[in-house]
Amino acid sequence: MLKHGLKKREILKILEKKLRSDYSYDSYSILGSMCTKPLDIGIEIYEKYVSKNLGDPGLFLGTAALEKELVSEIGKLFGGSNILGTLTTGGSEANLIALRIAKKLKPNIKFPEVILPTSAHVSFDKAADMLGIKLRKVNLKESYNFDLNHFESLINRNTCGVVGIAGSTSLGLVDPIEKISKIIEDKNLFFHVDAAFGGFVLPFLKYLNYRIPPWDFSVKNVNSITADPHKMGLGLIPTGGFFLKNLPILEDIGYNIPYLAGGNFKHFNLTGTRSGGSVIAFWAIIKSLGLDGFKKIVYNCMENTKYLSKQINEIKGIKLVTKPIMNIVGITTEKGESVSKLDVELRKRNWMLGKFENFNLIRVVVMPHVKRVHLEKFCEDLAWIAKDLKLHLN
Repeated sequence: MLKHGLKKREILKILEKKLRSDYSYDSYSILGSMCTKPLDIGIEIYEKYVSKNLGDPGLFLGTAALEKELVSEIGKLFGGSNILGTLTTGGSEANLIALRIAKKLKPNIKFPEVILPTSAHVSFDKAADMLGIKLRKVNLKESYNFDLNHFESLINRNTCGVVGIAGSTSLGLVDPIEKISKIIEDKNLFFHVDAAFGGFVLPFLKYLNYRIPPWDFSVKNVNSITADPHKMGLGLIPTGGFFLKNLPILEDIGYNIPYLAGGNFKHFNLTGTRSGGSVIAFWAIIKSLGLDGFKKIVYNCMENTKYLSKQINEIKGIKLVTKPIMNIVGITTEKGESVSKLDVELRKRNWMLGKFENFNLIRVVVMPHVKRVHLEKFCEDLAWIAKDLKLHLN
């Protein structure tokens, strides 16, 4: 630590130099991120209310009430009513909360297990490690879809919960949530849906007349949902969300915090101090955009997704992994060659993408910051690389 502090302009100059190697969402390069630049009004509101701490809601009653209002509004968007919830640091924390609840509600199970697809996010592996839960993973079919028969065979007396995905990390696919629900009918299992990405895409696709399978609280046995405002919600980074249908559950799994300046209260968050500013910012973003604003954003992303898909189909040696359900596109080689060399060459040209070795695919996430001109340049480079690697000859 410096003995004497620096002037503001000196600090800014140093930071500008040190952060020069960071990529920007405003550049053409970032095609593999599920995050994007927050909406300007969100940034402005966050700066104004940055000191709000929802870890002590008794001191910030207005902010706490606003979070409840926000959760209720999102819960209705997700087909629910009287939904309880909390804004989190991200989907990983929300998924950890979900697995903790699943375990706590089955205290008599000595070796708890949770069933989820192999396409599930790595946050579940982290959560299982922390909570002492065994994960039993459902196979995917050749189409990368959830294998219901295998799922049913994994249910046993140690099962405390099941997880379905609504917008998988690799391909944006939606598991058969309604069919999973029917299989677990009368089994008294906690059913969590990870819609970290899809949560702020799927409702608006439905409004845009896309055929979307049931995935949310409208499905009878769905207990909770993860959805991240900092992805397609254009919220501050990080802002996640956990939404819960069963209100009485809080009495069984909540924590009492008696020593706070604002007084005792009960919550199920994993963190103590929580950003009130990011919650207020997302409230402002939702009010600013409204349903029409979100529909427009999703519409534009899907139009660019269609454009990219069409261009990919015209490149020899390259193909789509599957038809995109939302604004996530999986790319692989036509003859099954490893995508590793493809990824290396694309990165040499400053294309920052997601590579999934287990599925042998490269992922493009067509976020709001991704423009048509970026996709044109990307496809041009991709075609040249495919030709250079002689993928079209194999």
